[in-house]
Amino acid sequence: MAPTVVSVVYPKGAKFDMDYYLNHHMPLVREKWESYGLKSWKVAQYTNPESPYSVIAWLEFESAEHWAKAAASLEGKDTFADIPHFTDGKADVLVGDVKKSDSW
Repeated sequence: MAPTVVSVVYPKGAKFDMDYYLNHHMPLVREKWESYGLKSWKVAQYTNPESPYSVIAWLEFESAEHWAKAAASLEGKDTFADIPHFTDGKADVLVGDVKKSDSW
């Protein structure tokens, strides 16, 4: 099974509390979804003024099936219920299998 990356991108112009996101929401994501195959997460804030997005989170899961189970779980409902605490925007969620990666 290929690892799956879930990219969650938040629209520019929406309210976004980065401090809450990094210090509460993302630890909650790990706590709730690690048992469902979440392997890592990263968050970046876009600096390009032309971007339609302001923030992206990359969530790496063991597989697409693991992501689907996490999202549909009771823990997933708890995680999604936390969203209004840091943004009033609607995120786009993109899911894809990793084809190849490299790091150095």
